Amino acid sequence: MTAPEREMKCLPVLIMLASLSAIACAKENLASVPVMREVQFDACHFRLKDAYGGDLSATKYSTPAQANYSANFHPKAKRPFETSIQFSCMNPVTPEALSDRAGIIMTSHGWALDRSPDNIGPKTQHTTFQPLNGKGWKGGGVTQDDINGDEANRRRVFAFCIPHGTVALCGVARHVAYLRKLKESVLPQTVQLLESIEFIGAPANAQASGVEAAHP
Repeated sequence: MTAPEREMKCLPVLIMLASLSAIACAKENLASVPVMREVQFDACHFRLKDAYGGDLSATKYSTPAQANYSANFHPKAKRPFETSIQFSCMNPVTPEALSDRAGIIMTSHGWALDRSPDNIGPKTQHTTFQPLNGKGWKGGGVTQDDINGDEANRRRVFAFCIPHGTVALCGVARHVAYLRKLKESVLPQTVQLLESIEFIGAPANAQASGVEAAHP
């Protein structure tokens, strides 16, 4: 077989490989293009900017009403996992609900960690405050570590609340990291997603619920 013939024989294979590579690249780029997703349930109506190819939908039959978001934020991780965020709508919201759902309390300096023993838990849980700042709103939440179960599967959990007038959008991401692989934590991606939230519709008067709204 001559050199030109060998080159012609290899050409279809090279074209096929190039096509497959282009398709894979296109799919990867498509997943990274932010998409605005919108959902409404109970008194909470919002949209968020999703750059992870996730799914956001309201549950039809749960009581109280809820919404769920799920995506794999870090598919190339050594131990990849799907992060699911379960949203709930506190209506009306109270300081007690914010403390119970997200471990946060309003102070003269804004939202902060509620340091009551019921919220902090044992030191091994590493309860840590995480501020949230979005378009026209401020909120916060806490991360806590599993202290029970198989050590190889213990996770870090993130719970949060975003007050909006007399209601609050609260939620929990039950898996933002494996404790043995904290370098692969997706808490930054989770926070970025939540901070893209835009509420639809003007908030009602927050004073009616006893929660003072915090503005940027």
